[in-house]
Amino acid sequence: MEFDGVFDGAHSSGDRSSIDDAVAAALSYLDSVDPASAADAQTGWEGLRSISPRSGPTQNSVQTFLWTHLCEMASEPGRAWDIARALADLLDRLGHARYADIARSSETRTILHSADEETEKLRITEAVADSGIGAPDTDLITWQDVPEGVERSVLDLVGETLEVASIAGEFAPSRPGARPLRPAAIALKRQRLTDSILRSTRSGGVVLEQLLDHRIALWVAYSPPRAELYRDLAGPLHDAVEPAYSCVRRLEGLLGLVGDGITLTDKGYLPGDIVERAVGTLWSPREWPFPPGEELDTEPVLRIRRLLLRLGLVRKHRGQLLPTARSRGMSADRMWATLVSRTVGAAYHPDTIAAEVAIAEVARGRRPKGTSSLVGELLTAEGWSHVGGESAGTRDLPVGDDVVADLTALGALSYDIEGQGKSDIGGPETSVSPPSPDGSRLAAALLRHRLLHTQLPSA
Repeated sequence: MEFDGVFDGAHSSGDRSSIDDAVAAALSYLDSVDPASAADAQTGWEGLRSISPRSGPTQNSVQTFLWTHLCEMASEPGRAWDIARALADLLDRLGHARYADIARSSETRTILHSADEETEKLRITEAVADSGIGAPDTDLITWQDVPEGVERSVLDLVGETLEVASIAGEFAPSRPGARPLRPAAIALKRQRLTDSILRSTRSGGVVLEQLLDHRIALWVAYSPPRAELYRDLAGPLHDAVEPAYSCVRRLEGLLGLVGDGITLTDKGYLPGDIVERAVGTLWSPREWPFPPGEELDTEPVLRIRRLLLRLGLVRKHRGQLLPTARSRGMSADRMWATLVSRTVGAAYHPDTIAAEVAIAEVARGRRPKGTSSLVGELLTAEGWSHVGGESAGTRDLPVGDDVVADLTALGALSYDIEGQGKSDIGGPETSVSPPSPDGSRLAAALLRHRLLHTQLPSA
């Protein structure tokens, strides 16, 4: 799927004669009053138009230009502030009083005079949140720091929608004289509006799926080994929008056995009777044909219990294993979303890259075999030539092992009792059969989450 019509050329020059005539007249007036200020206004306008939709500036593009791009354009803060004030005069002449107020606001001046990059980013984040216009990160997507192409067009659409909602009073109290909405309530409304756009169908396809295609193209262009990693995976990644509920069955089952809490052994493990009940109810004799014993010796139960801890669904407290508040009454959909978002996560790091390689094979319906060389090639090609003082190509990467073991415990892959199909990622003790269809979907969902939430460093 690709954007066309609505999104194609959203930032191209197009036919702007009517707008340009009005701008020329306004600049001519400003030039008659102060030629230097008029030149600054023209500089600011050209920068603003370069990141605005064809229809003209929006609040989102005004804020983005003033708070993100202007500092890079100007040689120093004082110069940037001169351009911002001149642009405000021009916007006033063009009838954009609200945008002019943003340009000359104390907020803009404070951001432009930030002492360092970290302070500047913090102030921008706070200013965007206060404005209610910037597209927020949601459970569906984390926006790139420097969006381009389709993503930039979608951000413009979200910004325009939030601006209209703000003008229409969507973020104001429902009754005159009522207390203002809390920031958390406003943030939730912004996220819901953003998600509704991402789930909508425009230009022949669901917006989020078109963004997924854009992110795939972005990632495969990052390095040749990454292009190989994601080869022929677009279909499974799109299909993974639908949950595979069988993959959360064992999480739900063990969480049910925990109930309101379980007293652990002196060494911090599940007691033997709970391990026996877990094996008897959550695994068939074919899936785990060994007699239940201590948790330490029962790999699948140990893995699921540790996964529940990592997902934040249980916690240890004074010798007990207790359910967390977030796990109480959790639906299968929410359990699936938690599993997908937290098993590998969105960090860009050698360990998670190794995990990506393993789960890409599972997403293709194959055992993760012969992947060590691709891990090394990927790390080297993307600049991870030395990690912890060791060569990236030969460094032991335990997260790659762990993700295969976790997928196996969840039922995405099965233990191969006869010792066939050993995985070189898991080592000689990890022997698994090919993944189930739901297991492949879970692996594809993990990759999909990374594509939509990982912020790639600038090439």
